[in-house]
Amino acid sequence: MGAWSEDNFGNDDASDWVCELEKSRGLDVLMNPINRVLSEEEYLESPDCAEALAAAEVIAASVSGDTSFIPKELGVWLEKKQGILFGKRPQIDATHAMQALAAVKKILAGSELQELWEEDGENGTWRAVQSKLISRLENA
Repeated sequence: MGAWSEDNFGNDDASDWVCELEKSRGLDVLMNPINRVLSEEEYLESPDCAEALAAAEVIAASVSGDTSFIPKELGVWLEKKQGILFGKRPQIDATHAMQALAAVKKILAGSELQELWEEDGENGTWRAVQSKLISRLENA
């Protein structure tokens, strides 16, 4: 049985992506899910959406400085990004936040993940998590 909770890191797809991000060096792994969602012209599949929401959470944490919404290991990953381990620090900035914001809104407008969460009517808890994420990204 897979993990499933309204939290953006509470599913198997996001958990697998977190492991991949932890091993990464640059911003490619961070931005790939955001870019996949933004470039998709057809149906947004649940795994892509779950990864994009997790990536948006990391971007929001980076630009706001509030890492309380992300797993501790990703807070460590962000700190390492600022140190000499990766050489020149990749900049996660307002541009990335705006891309993440657009991806989150696209997911909420219509996607497999949104449909799964709202099969039996609107899921207020899941929507509240996404609303808080949107607020953090808008304030970047």
